[in-house]
Amino acid sequence: MMSEWADWATKLASMLLGFATVLGVVAAVMRREFGQAVARLITGMVALVVLSNFGSLRDWFEGALGGGHPSKPAADSPAKGDDGPSLWLPLALVAGGAALSFGGYGLWARIQRRRARKAAQRTAAAAAQERRRAIEAEHDEVLDAYAAYLCDVLAVLDRPALDDVTVPQTAALLHALDAAADAHRGDDPGAYRQAVSALKTAWRAADEHARKTGARDLPAQERSAIAKARRLFEKALDERGSQHERQAAHAKARALLDGVLTLPRQAVAAVEHHTRPALSKDATA
Repeated sequence: MMSEWADWATKLASMLLGFATVLGVVAAVMRREFGQAVARLITGMVALVVLSNFGSLRDWFEGALGGGHPSKPAADSPAKGDDGPSLWLPLALVAGGAALSFGGYGLWARIQRRRARKAAQRTAAAAAQERRRAIEAEHDEVLDAYAAYLCDVLAVLDRPALDDVTVPQTAALLHALDAAADAHRGDDPGAYRQAVSALKTAWRAADEHARKTGARDLPAQERSAIAKARRLFEKALDERGSQHERQAAHAKARALLDGVLTLPRQAVAAVEHHTRPALSKDATA
């Protein structure tokens, strides 16, 4: 009777030890303490082997104390373990739990790596987009400055070289404008960065050259005509003047520049935009 109770207790202890080993391995794996997980697995399996042989050890001690032959159990003694496995079930439990733990961690780690990779891709995409916005801002800065020049007839008269394609600096600027526009439509941020940098350099060179030279490279007669036309355009743009004064000043300025300097269409449109509303208002008053 006592032997049966001992066998039952041994099996129960084996099951509990198997569960404890599995839980310990799982906990160590979740903490990424793989060395400790392996150590717990080996310790638990060794303990299970010892427990599984507890019955044999007990019989050996009983035989030794009774004066019999401890190494040779009686032939008519019942075989141990006939009522079910005492070792394989706990060992299978431990091995299965360990396999599930490491496999589950591997799956979890793979999912985490995929998430990290996607997060890194999103971060890289956001950074690339931010860099492109910065490049576009620099591009727009040059475009706005050049557009402001083209729309200002007085600036054109002060810096005629900036609208003269025969000037090397101006020709380089126009080429840089086209190159930056092409790069903006492309998908290569490096090429766009280089194109905008080249455009900024070309703009500074052309603008500084135009400011420095002014109209001095033109013949004296043309310089005189440009100076007179500038004063007339100032009068035409002055909204305090009357309809006839502004209209006459505008017409004289265009006549003076005929054959001397071709104004950009943007500058002509800007002058007309400022003069026509005033003329219409005076005419209907």
